Amino acid sequence: MDKFVSVKDTSKNIEVILPSEEIFKRKLLDVLGDEYLIIKSQYKYCSIDFCIINKWNLKILHLEHKQRNCHKNRYPSTIINYSKLMSYKRNYNNTILIWSYETDAVKYLVYSEDLLKYETSHCKNQDVIFINNETLLDGFDNLIATIQLKLK
Repeated sequence: MDKFVSVKDTSKNIEVILPSEEIFKRKLLDVLGDEYLIIKSQYKYCSIDFCIINKWNLKILHLEHKQRNCHKNRYPSTIINYSKLMSYKRNYNNTILIWSYETDAVKYLVYSEDLLKYETSHCKNQDVIFINNETLLDGFDNLIATIQLKLK
């Protein structure tokens, strides 16, 4: 089986994976190697983007990837939809939220139910929370180490 799984919406023959997601997925696979399988969700509105499976022990980790077209320090916080957090609680309790920036910088946060305690705001008819950037973990190498630890 090919370690790169790309899924097409056959009903419309449209590639479901965004270019930024494909780049990120390939970067992960280059570092993680053949020990892991990464699957992209097929549903456009799925709360997560990827599922990583450790082929040896079949442990699963979910990733939500957000591409930001700005410098990582441009804003003091980052935003996430509250309904996504509720979805993680119900369906994807082993999840890492990842933000990639234009400078190849990466920030991430391991989901915990503590995020549901944050004060919600209203933005574009949706409930959202703002996460202070100082609480996010930093660096692609650190992200890889976290993924490997969670799938060990």
